Amino acid sequence: MQREYIKIKKPAPLPFDTRQLKTLDDEFWKNWVFYYLLDFYKNYDSAELKSKIEGEKKNKPARIEREIAKFLRIKLNANKAFGSHFYAFGENTNDEAVEGNYDITIHSTNWKSKNFHFECKNLDGSQDLTDKYVCCNTYKKDNSGQNIFDGGVLRYFNGKYAQNLNFGGMIGFVLNGNNNNIKAEIIKKLNEKFHISPEGDLISTKDNSIEENLFTFESLHSRQNEEFTIHHLLFDFVK
Repeated sequence: MQREYIKIKKPAPLPFDTRQLKTLDDEFWKNWVFYYLLDFYKNYDSAELKSKIEGEKKNKPARIEREIAKFLRIKLNANKAFGSHFYAFGENTNDEAVEGNYDITIHSTNWKSKNFHFECKNLDGSQDLTDKYVCCNTYKKDNSGQNIFDGGVLRYFNGKYAQNLNFGGMIGFVLNGNNNNIKAEIIKKLNEKFHISPEGDLISTKDNSIEENLFTFESLHSRQNEEFTIHHLLFDFVK
């Protein structure tokens, strides 16, 4: 099933010579990662995914977010062209009942940055899931009695994620609600100061940042006196 509204364009060809591959910059490699993510979104089988979601709903607790991320990783790795240069993995724990650090990591041995990390979160238009996508108070206490904050975007600024990189990714799985409204609410939430400010403070946003697709944007943040970019893709699985 092709979704014609999704804009997708192949980047410049990857050279055959491994020595040349190792000289390519991050933007070149990121464009190829975006290409394959958009290719998945444009062509995935909605009936197959919905079946997996409905099956997961029968489990207690239902871990729909994890099931979709796994579905996405499997489909990427099944693409032979993707597999020529990349591998997608996630949930790196020995115990499958325990959450791994990253939902999706895309790796290439020829890319100097090595990994493009993506945190995945469900979205449905509710404030609760918007907060979990960005930052939320868990109301649990740390050893000093302070409230513990968590959230997808926050993890790039509290020392958990992509500490040796200047970029990361967020993929929102939209399961209900209006995509444009959800994007607006996320950006509104990003404008709020984190409890660790100035770490993570929003500098600017760029709308429709990946091939001018309406469901994409990027946010530029402050991290350790440098700039850190998060690339956001909101995949609407309602349609």
